[in-house]
Amino acid sequence: MRKIRRSFLLLTLGVMLVFSWTVQAETRPEAIEKLLAKTSETSREEVVSLLKLDDDELLEAISRKTFDYFWLEANPRNGLIKDRSTPQSPCSIAAVGFGLSAIPVAVERGWITYDDGYKRALTTLKTFARGKVEGRKGFYYHFVDMHTGKRVWNSELSSIDTAILIAGGLVCGEYFKGTSIEKYANQLYEKADWQWMTNGEDTLTMGWDPLTGFLRSRWNGFNEGLLAVLLAIGSPTHPLPPDAWHQIYRPVKNETYINLQDEVLFVYQYPLIWFDLRDKEDDYANYWRNAIAAVNYNRLFTTFNKSYATYQRDIWGLSAGDGPTGYKAYGAYKDKHDGTIIPYASVASLPFTPEESMKAIRGMLNRFGPLVWRKYGFVSGFNVDRRWFSSQHIGIDQGDILLMIENYRTGMIWEYFMRHPGAQKALKLARFVDSTSEYAVTPAYADQYEAAMLLPSQKQAVAPRVQTPVLVDGDLGEWQSVPSYLVDEEMNVPDGNITKVDKSKMNLCSDFYIQWDEERLYLAAEVTDDVIVNNLSPAERGSFYRSDSVEFYIDPGRSGGGVGLFKLAVLPFDTLGNTHGARHEDARPGPVEAVAPQTQIAAEKTATGYTVEVAIPFEYLGITPEAGLVLGFCHTVINCNDRGAPLGAYVRENMIAWNHLPLVWDNPDLWGELVLE
Repeated sequence: MRKIRRSFLLLTLGVMLVFSWTVQAETRPEAIEKLLAKTSETSREEVVSLLKLDDDELLEAISRKTFDYFWLEANPRNGLIKDRSTPQSPCSIAAVGFGLSAIPVAVERGWITYDDGYKRALTTLKTFARGKVEGRKGFYYHFVDMHTGKRVWNSELSSIDTAILIAGGLVCGEYFKGTSIEKYANQLYEKADWQWMTNGEDTLTMGWDPLTGFLRSRWNGFNEGLLAVLLAIGSPTHPLPPDAWHQIYRPVKNETYINLQDEVLFVYQYPLIWFDLRDKEDDYANYWRNAIAAVNYNRLFTTFNKSYATYQRDIWGLSAGDGPTGYKAYGAYKDKHDGTIIPYASVASLPFTPEESMKAIRGMLNRFGPLVWRKYGFVSGFNVDRRWFSSQHIGIDQGDILLMIENYRTGMIWEYFMRHPGAQKALKLARFVDSTSEYAVTPAYADQYEAAMLLPSQKQAVAPRVQTPVLVDGDLGEWQSVPSYLVDEEMNVPDGNITKVDKSKMNLCSDFYIQWDEERLYLAAEVTDDVIVNNLSPAERGSFYRSDSVEFYIDPGRSGGGVGLFKLAVLPFDTLGNTHGARHEDARPGPVEAVAPQTQIAAEKTATGYTVEVAIPFEYLGITPEAGLVLGFCHTVINCNDRGAPLGAYVRENMIAWNHLPLVWDNPDLWGELVLE
C-alpha cells in the first residue's frame, strides 16, 4: 500500500509540475537584465560557449573549473585549502578532505600530471602526520591558519570535518596504493580516537572545545554525521561498537523516506559522496533511494512555491550556503528559506536525479549566466528577489559539486574509497546487505516507526471540574486530591539533537495535574530535577526551550472549534528567580503579558526540583467549556544539567514528553486527549 501511495503521489506531482512549467514566465526580471549588462563581455561569451556543449562536455567544463579551486586556493607548501575564495580566508579541514578526494579525479582527467598530484597529496598528508596542524586525539580544528596550521575563529575540534578529511585521505591512499601516501592516509585514520570523541556515551559528540570541553550536540540523528559514525565503526584502532549506528534516530517523512526536519539537502549528499550505498540497505533504509526521494522533495518544494521570484522552472536547490544576510542552512521547510538558491545543491544531486540536475545546470547558466558563474564555476548562492548574487566560492560546496559529478560520470570516488578495509568493515558491522529494493524505508522499520508514533498519542487525561477558582501561587497543596499523570525518564522525545535521559546519572520526571471551571483551564506540574539551571535573564521573553522549562500544548480544535493552537512555555526561574511565560509557534505567539495577559503563571522551588502552576482563560482557546469536551494535549519538560551554563546560551540536553513523539511540538494530531470531566 505504501509503495502504491508513493507512486501515485509522485505521478500526481509530476503532472502538476508539467502544468506549472507551462504557466511560468520565461523572461528575466528587468533588474536582472541590468545586472547582466554590467558583466564583462568575456564572461558572457564563456557562458554562451558552455551552453553550446553537450551534457558530458558541459560536465567536464564544470568539473575542470571547479577543481581549480582546490589547486589554486591551496598553500602548496603544506596542502591546506581555503574555506572560501576570499583573500584572508583560513583553511577548512573539510575543504582539505574534499581537495584530497579531487586529486585522483584531476590526474585521471589529465588536468594535472600524476607526479604533481602525488606531490600535492603527499605534502598535505605529511603536514598532518608531522603535527603541523593543530588538533588533539586525531581530530583537528574546524578552521586553521593557512600558513601555521593553528586554530582560528575559536573553532572546535570537529568530528565531522575530521571525518571528511579522513575520507579524502583514504581515497588518495587507495589511488596511490603502495606508496607513502597510502601509509600516511592510514595513519590519519588510525590516529582518530573515536572512542574519546564519545565522551563516555554511546554516540559521537560533534566536537570538543579547549575551554568548555565536549560539545553537547551529538551525531545521534539522521544527518551528514552518518559519514562520521560509519568511519568510527570501521576504525582499525579506536572503533565504536556497531550499536552506535543503531542509536541514530531516523524520523520517517510521510511514510516515504527518512529525513532531516529542515530538509537541508547536503545532509543527504555528504555520506554518499564516499560510501557507495547503491543497491544496499540496512535495517532501516535503502539510503540511495532515500536520497532520491529527499532531492525530489526539495526540488518540488520550490517548484510549487510561488512566494519568491528566484524559484523558477529548473531553478532549485535549498541547502546550507551563502545568502543575502550571510551563511545559513536553507531548507525545504517552513521558514527555512527566503528565495535563496544554493547551486551546488542541485548540481551535486546528479547521481540521484540526473535529468533534473542537468536541467538545473543549464537553467541557471541560461537564466543568470555570469551572475552565477565565476572564477571557479558556480557561485555559493543567489537570490533574485533580493537582487543578490554571491561573488564567492566555498571549498566544501566546490567539493560536493566536483566529486558528485565524477561519481555520476565514472563512480571513481566510490570505487577507491570502498576499496579500503575500513569502509567495508563499517558496512558489514552496520548490517548492510545487497538489495535491489525500490523503497527508501524498509517495510520492517516503517512499521516499527509507525507503531512508535501512534502508541504515545493514544493517551488520555481527565480533568475534574472545581467549584472555586484555584489560587495560582506555585503551591500545589490544593491539588493533592486531583488525579496525576506521569512524564518520566523513559519518555524521551526522539530527536537527533536531544540526548536521552541517563537514569543512572540523573532524576528527571514530572507529575502533572489538570482541573477546570467555567472560566479557566488549570494546569500544574511537579518536576523532579536534580539540577535547576536558570541561565536566561529577565529580559528574555521567549525561546525558553534553550534551558530548563516546561511546556503545555493545547489543541482546542480537537472538538471542532477553538481559535487555534495554544502552546505555553514556562520558564520557572530566570537569573533573578522570576517566572515567565510565552506562547510560541501557535496561533498567537509572544510573551503572555502581551498576547494572553489574563494567563496566570507561578513557580516554586522544592526539595526535589520545582513546581509550575498555570491558569488559562478559556477565551484564549476560543471555546466554551463543558463536561465531555475533548482537547488535544501534551506536556513536556526540557532539561539541562550544566550548573555553569553560560548566560543566555542554548543548553538544552534532554526533553521528555507525555506524548514522546518525534517533533512532538509540531504534530498536534498526535497529541493525547484531555477530557473535561
